[in-house]
Amino acid sequence: MRVMTRILNSFPLLYLLLLWPGHVTIWDLYGREWYYPEMMHISGVWSIRLLILCIAVTPVLRLINWIGHGKALGRWLLPRRRHFGLASGIYAFVHLAHYVMHAEDLADIWIEAFDLAFLTGWISLLIYAALTVTSNDWSVIRLGRWWKKLHLLVYPAAAFAFWHWYLFDFHIDRAGFWAALFCAPKLIQGGVHLWRRRLNPATAKSTFRT
Repeated sequence: MRVMTRILNSFPLLYLLLLWPGHVTIWDLYGREWYYPEMMHISGVWSIRLLILCIAVTPVLRLINWIGHGKALGRWLLPRRRHFGLASGIYAFVHLAHYVMHAEDLADIWIEAFDLAFLTGWISLLIYAALTVTSNDWSVIRLGRWWKKLHLLVYPAAAFAFWHWYLFDFHIDRAGFWAALFCAPKLIQGGVHLWRRRLNPATAKSTFRT
């Protein structure tokens, strides 16, 4: 039983579960057998979904503290938040890899980069790169208090990613739906915080380190 628990809590299994829904996009970087627009859509959408999951962890922890139940879930989520973000970054770079391999000509990539639809994606990706590289304990120690400030850039990165999606997708309602889901956790977090302050200002702070 203890061995099974360790397996279920292992990070390799977590990454397998996170990357499996879009594994075809990773495999296609080698096989080149699938429809290019579909690969771009799947990799982009899963990057956004996992980013939302990463952002939602803190509001969920606040909600758990508020209702007083689900502490075990909170203890499971907190150390995995970083891995949700890293998996999101992996899909983002798979998205980029498909684009570069499809374009083939670097001159075309350079010219397209100045088009707003592409420029928003590049800005988001550059921020993503900075966040991914610093998503480790060594960076947390070296950057100190600046680490949290740097990782607040996840919000402009997401904003540019959604703008990029909006400019490319014919079904604008899909981008709007996921953008609303992205905003929902922070709205919940703000609502819980204000409600707790109203009930008891002394206990407004979360007991989880978020």
